[in-house]
Amino acid sequence: MLAGITAMAQSAMKVLSYNILEGMKTDTTAGKQLFVAWVKDKNPDVVALQECNGFTQKTLEELAASWGHSYAVIVKESGYPVGITSRYPIVDIRKVNENMTHGFITASINGYNFCVLHLNPHKYLKRRNEIAQILQTLALHDPHRKWLMMGDFNSLSPIDSARVSKSNFVQRQQEAERKFTYVANLVNGQTVDYEVQQHIRDAGFMDAGYTWDQQHGKNNIRSNTRIDYIYLSKDLLKKMQYCKFIYDDFTAKYSDHKPVILELKN
Repeated sequence: MLAGITAMAQSAMKVLSYNILEGMKTDTTAGKQLFVAWVKDKNPDVVALQECNGFTQKTLEELAASWGHSYAVIVKESGYPVGITSRYPIVDIRKVNENMTHGFITASINGYNFCVLHLNPHKYLKRRNEIAQILQTLALHDPHRKWLMMGDFNSLSPIDSARVSKSNFVQRQQEAERKFTYVANLVNGQTVDYEVQQHIRDAGFMDAGYTWDQQHGKNNIRSNTRIDYIYLSKDLLKKMQYCKFIYDDFTAKYSDHKPVILELKN
């Protein structure tokens, strides 16, 4: 038994994070077979999901089993829950819904610490409160060690500010705020809020996708206004093989988000 545990702990780790658009509603096949086939092709060890709408703990377990994962956790069974599935045991599980719009999960898998989140989509002040709560939770649990934090952050990074300035993000948000009273994504209705992402950076986490692009001269980040990220604690950067968005026929059609995939070496 001990030999098996040692071998498992030394294996590589491939992680997929994906906002699947209201429970992958666009895949209407029984059992979401198109989605399942796509996940099988990517062969991740861990899948972090946002917008698991309509799923229960039982049905998420069944979906996970269909792509070869024996373990699954959903944060709640209503609204827009996050979930996580794994081929390895998911242990030390914490589900947090208090003071959160969509909740977040922390857990340990194969020697790594995971956090799966989906921040508030409509109010920058609420996102600031949510990320503060998440970062404090991570710091209390196991500060700055073997952390992978991922999901839909609904916020922009200051390192993308040049890209954002070339987009019509501010104009679109101002239009949304005029149309919907519950939308307040701009600071004072005028400027982009980078504070959520800056808090993450100040806490010592590294933007894996951006770092990989910079280190390898890649241009995988195509969106000027990305909101999906995988962050790593600094001790994991040396293990990163790659981190990139997936652009293919499936992701072009089945969600309004692009998934992020990362691999850590042994």
